[in-house]
Amino acid sequence: AQAISFGRQQQYSVSNFSSFWAQMGRKKAQGEAPAKKEEEKKKEENEEEDDPVVKSLKDVDNLYLEVEREYERELQALRKVYTEKQAPLLEERRQRLVAAAPETTEATGTPSLKNFWFQALKNLPSLDQQIEAWDEPVLEYVSDIKTVNLDPDDEHKGFKLTYLFVENPYISNTELWTEYHTEEESPYTGERNVLEIKASEVSWKPGKDVTVEKVKKNIKGGGAKKAKQKAKDKGVPRNSFFRMFFTHMEPDMEVPDEMMATLDEMCEDSDVEEDDLMGMIMDHNHDMGCAIRDLLIPYAVRWYTGEAVPEDFKNDDDDEESEEEDDDDDDDDDDDDDDEPEQEPPKGSKKSQTKKKGGSSGTDPAAKQEECKQQ
Repeated sequence: AQAISFGRQQQYSVSNFSSFWAQMGRKKAQGEAPAKKEEEKKKEENEEEDDPVVKSLKDVDNLYLEVEREYERELQALRKVYTEKQAPLLEERRQRLVAAAPETTEATGTPSLKNFWFQALKNLPSLDQQIEAWDEPVLEYVSDIKTVNLDPDDEHKGFKLTYLFVENPYISNTELWTEYHTEEESPYTGERNVLEIKASEVSWKPGKDVTVEKVKKNIKGGGAKKAKQKAKDKGVPRNSFFRMFFTHMEPDMEVPDEMMATLDEMCEDSDVEEDDLMGMIMDHNHDMGCAIRDLLIPYAVRWYTGEAVPEDFKNDDDDEESEEEDDDDDDDDDDDDDDEPEQEPPKGSKKSQTKKKGGSSGTDPAAKQEECKQQ
């Protein structure tokens, strides 16, 4: 069920994946060894009792927390009421998107607006760096995205995202889902621990797996030898929306080799320990899932049109495009300079006379030969 904001809207990072890795070194507490935790527990037990004043103030805090819990229960009940009112509107949006226009012949998840969900996802700042060019043809067949809490009575336990697909040449699944299992870490901070991320397995059709890249090796010879090598060619893992969102994860798991291959470059400058890596990936994945649940699904149309995109994020994109255009202009200027033919000096000029007189034009022959090679 879609969560509604009541003045306590959660903040989501709009930084790209690279900045995520730069910040990860500040979260190492999650991967502490059991022995260290046990040591801290004994230390806490040996600490002296609280000062009487502090103890009495904590009692007041506990009473305040009880009222806060009551508020949360009432708020969750209110959310259910309004979620039921919003559900028909989301269904109406789906029906309008899947309604095919009379002139539409091409298969797509949203015939009335092709690439609707792909464009909406791409415009979400937290997902901008997660969707690759090879993901686009597959996401084109998404017809809807839905969300529901894992426990209707306790939103702290996590939620589920479901992506609905129409028939397509890439996957056999009619839907893909991701479940985020969480628990409250502290009632004083509102932070949650991600206990586990469960995901459906993507059933790729033969030769259509976009999460791997086929690398062809140059084989000398031909015939049976070349055919045998072609059969042995394997795909190299690459970054993909489908690899990040549809992989089962637990904090104590090792990072899968196929995922590590796509993250090596991003981790080069990070001081995150290997034991903490999976926990950090799960936290980031959960943050992106929350953005889809709370920001994208309710206002997908505004994300599709770009109206919901923050101004600073738009400006960053404009700056990048401007830099690319400047680089292209510089390259064009260089090409024009290279294409200009060299003008030979007219006969009888001083340069020509010098060459006849001294047997040299003043240019090193080796340098001249090297210049020709470059051209």
